[in-house]
Amino acid sequence: MSWSPEVQYLQELRRVFAESLSKDNYARGQATGILEDARRYRPDLNNYLVHIFVSPTTDEEINLRASAGLMLKNNILTQYDRIEGSAEMLAYIKENIIVGLTQPVTIIRNIAGSAISALVARGGFKKWPDVLPKLLAIAEYDNAMVQEGALSALSKLFEDSGYELDKDQEGQQILEFMIPRFLELAMSPSAKVRAQSIMCLNQFILRKTPALLVHIDVFLATLFRLAVDPDPNVRRNICTAFVMLLDARADKLVPHLNGIVDYTLHCMGDDDEQVALEAGEFFFSLAEKQELKDQTLTFLPKIIPVLLRYMVYSEGDIERFESTNEDDADMEDKAEDIKPTYAKTRDAHHAGDQSEKRDLNGIQVDDDDDFDDDGFDDEDDDDDFMMDMSPDWNLRKCSAAALDIFASNYRENILQYSIPTLQQNIASPEWPVRESAILAFGAVAEGCVDGLSSFLPEVIPSFVQALSDPMAPVRQIACWSLGRYSTWICFRSADVGYEKEFIPVLQGLLKCCLDNNKKVQEAGCSGFANFTEQAGGLLIPYLVYILRNLTLCFQKYQSKNFTILYDALQTLVDKVGYAMKSKEYIDLLLPPLIERWQKLSDDDTNLFPLLECLSSVTAALGEQFAPFAPPVFHRAMTILQKNLISLQESMNDPTIEIPDKDFIVTTLDLLDGLVQGLGSLAAQLINQTEYPLMQMLIMCMRDPVNEVRQSAFALVGDMAIGTFDVVKPYVAAIMTELIPQIDSSDPSCSAVCNNATWAAGEIALQLGEEIRPFVGPLMEKLAVVVAVHGYVEQTIVENAAITIGRLGISCPDMIAPRLEAFAGFWCKALRMIRDTEEKETAFRGMCKIVAANPTGLKDCLVEFVEAIGLYTEPTQELAQMFATILAGYKNLVSDWQAVIMNRLPPEVRGSISERYHV
Repeated sequence: MSWSPEVQYLQELRRVFAESLSKDNYARGQATGILEDARRYRPDLNNYLVHIFVSPTTDEEINLRASAGLMLKNNILTQYDRIEGSAEMLAYIKENIIVGLTQPVTIIRNIAGSAISALVARGGFKKWPDVLPKLLAIAEYDNAMVQEGALSALSKLFEDSGYELDKDQEGQQILEFMIPRFLELAMSPSAKVRAQSIMCLNQFILRKTPALLVHIDVFLATLFRLAVDPDPNVRRNICTAFVMLLDARADKLVPHLNGIVDYTLHCMGDDDEQVALEAGEFFFSLAEKQELKDQTLTFLPKIIPVLLRYMVYSEGDIERFESTNEDDADMEDKAEDIKPTYAKTRDAHHAGDQSEKRDLNGIQVDDDDDFDDDGFDDEDDDDDFMMDMSPDWNLRKCSAAALDIFASNYRENILQYSIPTLQQNIASPEWPVRESAILAFGAVAEGCVDGLSSFLPEVIPSFVQALSDPMAPVRQIACWSLGRYSTWICFRSADVGYEKEFIPVLQGLLKCCLDNNKKVQEAGCSGFANFTEQAGGLLIPYLVYILRNLTLCFQKYQSKNFTILYDALQTLVDKVGYAMKSKEYIDLLLPPLIERWQKLSDDDTNLFPLLECLSSVTAALGEQFAPFAPPVFHRAMTILQKNLISLQESMNDPTIEIPDKDFIVTTLDLLDGLVQGLGSLAAQLINQTEYPLMQMLIMCMRDPVNEVRQSAFALVGDMAIGTFDVVKPYVAAIMTELIPQIDSSDPSCSAVCNNATWAAGEIALQLGEEIRPFVGPLMEKLAVVVAVHGYVEQTIVENAAITIGRLGISCPDMIAPRLEAFAGFWCKALRMIRDTEEKETAFRGMCKIVAANPTGLKDCLVEFVEAIGLYTEPTQELAQMFATILAGYKNLVSDWQAVIMNRLPPEVRGSISERYHV
């Protein structure tokens, strides 16, 4: 290629790159601006970048070259179409970037590999057909350094784009040639070449690439030969290979499983932390392999003790804790220690029980049962260990998570190998040993609680005692473990009496909520929330004590822990809010919440969890919240209005930043809580607002973000229940936005579809015959939803069936002609849901539809009769409608007993005969 750089511009560009690395902020900012302008307006910039990157220079300019290479890589990723538009530029980059792999500087070789991988990721192997042969040729140079560069690039390529090679015959042919070469290079004298070769091979294990499977026996033999390699990277990649093979070809490991288990157990004690962690991952995966359960059972005696051993904090961690085990409750949180706050996505409306609509589901900021570096995650629910490979993931966490899975899958089988050790360790004078025993007891809680039942009366008091341990990590993990045993503690308390475990656990967790160590506070709140989930109404006698302790937290907590405090309060309100309407409780709960609400600015993201908490509180307290409602309502409206105005402005002016839509979501949910709680009283507040709420709601219904539409439809549905006079003038506009959202074909929008479907039913119930103009379009959507039963979330189908029934109350004549098409699906959707007002209205409407078209049930009359028989407590009106319909069909069907009744389950048949005399 004839391209060559202009010397003057090249020198200028080098100078700018040098200034972009300057310690002077102004100079660095100026240089960055120049580079960004060049990126936009200089067509041949990428040629200069690759030229600077691969041109040998002094050691002082290595960082300058690296910056040019990184900019090139980023341009490839973001401007590939522009680069590809110039065939000469693309050819020049491809020809020269590979030169970077032969350079003596590691960072240059690594960046070259990343840039090559970016080119293939954007253009594919077919647009650079000779890249693999070229890289393999470099990998066979008689120069270990150059081999390392090539193999590093190949491993990146295979990781990012290797799947493409599996798709076509030509790719398979290339791999059939390359994989034997990697197996040979794995025996190289160079440790880095050995490690990189195994890494390349590992990329094809999980994809079960045929070219690798053909050589799998040789691959295994190679791994075994290198098992005691002195280089930790080789050992780490070998452990990774065993983990992957366990998932992809466990059958190949079975003959060697005993040796592999011994090897990985040995590697868990490796001096290199990454080798040890990767070895631990093997047991994490082994615990899940049901097909190897019989073989694994024989290894438990040696696996479980090792997992327990590595659940003890490392010496470095112990030293850190002992030197920093101070009371830090008065210390302000550092900005970098506070995780970003996001709004939680609320679940869609649950058919058959309006009170459940506010349950949480979907997006969670963190999987809560993770163990962080201090042994406990920031927010602990009671479900699963976090299985991500974040920087905080370590051997201790991995061992605990593996033990949890072993306990779930092998249950009491592991207790005989763990209980003696744990009983001894929980009484140890060494705090790290005590702490690890409590952690282990918590890890096995889900799988082994039945087998532990005889030990728990002694163990739980040990946990409670640990809540007062001098060492914060012990108090912290004790909170978590007690949360894991909440179900057992609460269930047992009903038989034995609260004084045995219930009260001490409750007192201990609340004490930790007020601990002088911030991580213990966090653990205490999380443990209390888990305990509350299980205790529910058992907490009612202690509400004053609970609220006094939790509200004291408002005076003690720094910014970070408020989120978990709100969650604990929200959980309490969701579980026992119906009992919290007395003035004594309200006077304890609301003042600190309102004070905190007033302290935070309208654009503070710490409002998100507070708004979520307040939405539950307002819904639970109902009219008792009325004295506090006006300022809360008006500020919520102000926040919503400000954000919607900012959103409109950002749409008209790209320079204006788009507002965080979590403000919109959480504010809508708070308004929904107010509407649910205040009922008709909310209409007075809505009518006092300067900017009509319904107009803002309609804007939210059009928002492209699912969570915004989801919350908007939830609010309009609740407003239809409690403040329909506000909704009614806007019904036509609402239906215009709502009807298209009743579409279950996109799983990512299921909650939107669900809430829109439910809201349509609530509006139909209130609107009566005036719903007629919308019945046709609604039925076109709803009939499709109920017909895909089994392919979408059950709640969506149930809500669609309920809405059809509610439309039938006022307009049965419009729906009756369609009855045959959806009746069977309708019966299947609603036959088993709980008897509620929603179900009652749905069946009343269905009875009217059936009365208008009796032959519409000809193919599913048995199913409809069964649905009636399963309705346990119909209202008097509904029971009479059932009786009339059943009597009518009995007269129509020639052999009612044989054709209908004998096909029903005996208990349903008995119910029908006894109640309706047919």
